[in-house]
Amino acid sequence: MTQPTPPKIQVKGLSKTFGTFTALQPTDLDIAQGEFLTLLGPSGSGKTTLLQMVAGLLEPTSGQLLVDGVDWTRRPVNQRGVGLVFQHYALFPHMTVAENVAFPLKMRRIPADQIRQRVEETLKKVELDRFAHRFPRELSGGQQQRVALARCFVFRPEVILMDEPLGALDKALRETMQLEIRRLHKEFGTTLIYVTHDQEEALVMSDRICVMNHARIEQLGTPHEIYADPRTVFAASFIGHSNLIGGRLAGAAGDLHLLDTPAGRFAARMTGQSAEALTLVIRPEDLRLGPAPDAGFNQVTATLRDVIFVGAENRLLFVLPDGTELMASAKGDLPEPGASVALHWRKDRGRIVS
Repeated sequence: MTQPTPPKIQVKGLSKTFGTFTALQPTDLDIAQGEFLTLLGPSGSGKTTLLQMVAGLLEPTSGQLLVDGVDWTRRPVNQRGVGLVFQHYALFPHMTVAENVAFPLKMRRIPADQIRQRVEETLKKVELDRFAHRFPRELSGGQQQRVALARCFVFRPEVILMDEPLGALDKALRETMQLEIRRLHKEFGTTLIYVTHDQEEALVMSDRICVMNHARIEQLGTPHEIYADPRTVFAASFIGHSNLIGGRLAGAAGDLHLLDTPAGRFAARMTGQSAEALTLVIRPEDLRLGPAPDAGFNQVTATLRDVIFVGAENRLLFVLPDGTELMASAKGDLPEPGASVALHWRKDRGRIVS
C-alpha cells in the first residue's frame, strides 16, 4: 500500500496579533508539492499576513510552519530560498533586463556560464529575450512584470510566493499575465502561493482556493468546489454572482432540505452547517425563464426590473413580491421590463448555506 505524499508546506496553528488586533487567527493548512494555492479574500482577511509569515517577513505569534517536514517557524527570511513577487516589481533601474534576472543567481554565487544559460532560457520562456539589453524604464508595465517573474523563476525556487502581482495592470494585460503565470507554474512544477482579492483571477489560475475572511479560513477547495458548493454566505457571495434568499429550515425531502422563505418553500442541497437562520444560494446561470417543467424544479414569479447587456449574454434583474432581488443570465428574445415572469431552477442546483 502506497503511503500518501507528505505536504510540501504545513501550517499548524499559525497566528499573528498586533497588540489587541488579530491579523490571523490560529490557522491550519497543508499545501501539496507543486500545488498552485490561491489565498483569496477582501482587505483585512489575513491572506497577506499568512503569506508574509511563510516568507519569513513576519514572525508568528503562535503556531508552527513546516516545509518538507523541517521547522521554518523562526528561520530568517534570507535562509528560506523562496521566490517573492509583489505588485511593485522592485526592479533595479540601473540594471538591464538580463542583469536584473541574473541578480539572484549572482547572489548565490552560480558560475558565470550557468548564469548566462539560465538567464537566456528564462527570458525565452517569458518572451523577453529580445529585450535583454533594455532597462526597466524602456519597458511597458506588462514587460516589467515579466522581468519580475523571470527573476523569481530563474533560480528554480521550490516555493514561490506572489502578493497581488497583477494589481497594477489593466484588465486585458492582467488576463494575459494570469495565463502566463499559470503556464510557468506548470512548466517549472514549483509550489506556488498566490494572494489576490480578484475572484476571477483565483478561479482561472488555482489548483485550490483558500477563501479567507475575518482573519481565518472560510472555505478551502478546488475552484469548482468553491463555486458549485459554497459552505457559507460569504464564500457564495465573494466567488461569482449569487442570488441569496434568507429562510429557516423546514425539514428534509430525500437528499434535499426544505427552506421556508418569504418568497416560498424551496428544496435545495445543504452544504452549510445547520443554523437558525440559513440562506438559499442560486447562481444566475441556473435560473431559467418560464414555468417549471416538472417536480424537480423550484419556481417563483418575479417582476423584470431591468436588462443589462454585458456582451455574450444579458443580465436580467428581477424583484420578488417581498422585495428580494434576483439576477438571471439569458440570451435571445427577452421580456420587457415591468413584465411578470415565471422563473425556475433545478432543486439540486440550489445550495443552503449558513
